[in-house]
Amino acid sequence: MKKVMLVYAVYLAVIWIFFPFGYPEWNRDASVYASIGHAVYFSRLPLLPIFIYVVWKNDRLQNIAAMMEHRLPKLLATAGYLLILTGLYGIVQLPFRLIGYWNARQAQTSVQPFWDWAGEYLLSLFLFYLAVTAVVYISQLLMKRFRKNWWIILWLLLVPGAIFIVYVQPIWIDPLYEDFSDLPAGELRTEIEQLTEEAVIPNATLLEVDKSAKTLTYNAYVTGVFGSARVVLYDTTIDGLNQDEVLFIVAHEIGHYVMHHVYWGTAGFLLLGFLLLWVTKKGSVKPLAKRRLSAYQLRAVPLFLLILSMLQVASEPVSLYVSREMERQADAYALVHAPDKEAGIQMFEKMQQVSKSDPNPWPVIEWLRSTHPSNQERIETIKNHEENR
Repeated sequence: MKKVMLVYAVYLAVIWIFFPFGYPEWNRDASVYASIGHAVYFSRLPLLPIFIYVVWKNDRLQNIAAMMEHRLPKLLATAGYLLILTGLYGIVQLPFRLIGYWNARQAQTSVQPFWDWAGEYLLSLFLFYLAVTAVVYISQLLMKRFRKNWWIILWLLLVPGAIFIVYVQPIWIDPLYEDFSDLPAGELRTEIEQLTEEAVIPNATLLEVDKSAKTLTYNAYVTGVFGSARVVLYDTTIDGLNQDEVLFIVAHEIGHYVMHHVYWGTAGFLLLGFLLLWVTKKGSVKPLAKRRLSAYQLRAVPLFLLILSMLQVASEPVSLYVSREMERQADAYALVHAPDKEAGIQMFEKMQQVSKSDPNPWPVIEWLRSTHPSNQERIETIKNHEENR
């Protein structure tokens, strides 16, 4: 355990020397804000597996799990133990979260008051705790009842669970964080309604979300399945961009909906979940046997979380690649359906100015971190499209 912590400490030292000081020198397009953002991201990348590894190796935490399981009903023991782990992880990752918040405030990409940010952080931890507790409790019941095939049954439960989350999150969860209102009547709403009608999205709900109290950046998104499409615009987007630029963003987001990226993403999640659960089942056999533990015991929980977290980190580049390809497809849709294609160039340039993100990250950074193609690549794509018309 000490060796792992030492390696992580050296890793952090390299990260925090390289990104804030070396990277801006070698990539002149990257701002200090973007460079520190990279440092925060890569600092946190292995943090969860390392944290869970320490929990798995810590005798005191293992004894606490055994004591709670012995003295309390299963649900209470699980909830209590995971409350301890969630609280500890919240504390462990807090310094990096604080640096990220400070970095955004210093760069003036965020105007969110500290206590509002802190409240959202605690709310996210609480929702994470509820979700993990439910999954762990159900998993342990299945492990006890179906010793060999619990992972298959758990995967089957992921199917309705994933659909439920995709359907429910934009309607019930998102409003816990943001204030939504109907997009006001006017020329912009009329133009967006025309885009949704052309895309055959019936009865799309058009919303504006109050983001100006937290950020200065621009964004929009389309969510929903089963006819519950919601086109959501940041109020900063409406105020900071002209109408043609806003329509280009909306056309891009409609492209995601038309090409069923939510469904493809859900299918990819389920496929990945199947593989991760299968590998987790296979990979847990020897460590459990070595400690003479049964899979359904509370002391075994850190092992399963460790394997899953390591596999999630290892599979992240694949997920990010798929995400970038979907973004390229949505850009291609916008180039065909947006009223003014060249407005996309102006829009991406303005987004770059206010977001201060890395406009052209190194390929390895894009591979390990980026959900979207770089702004520079997207601008070049539009220019090439216009030149080849």
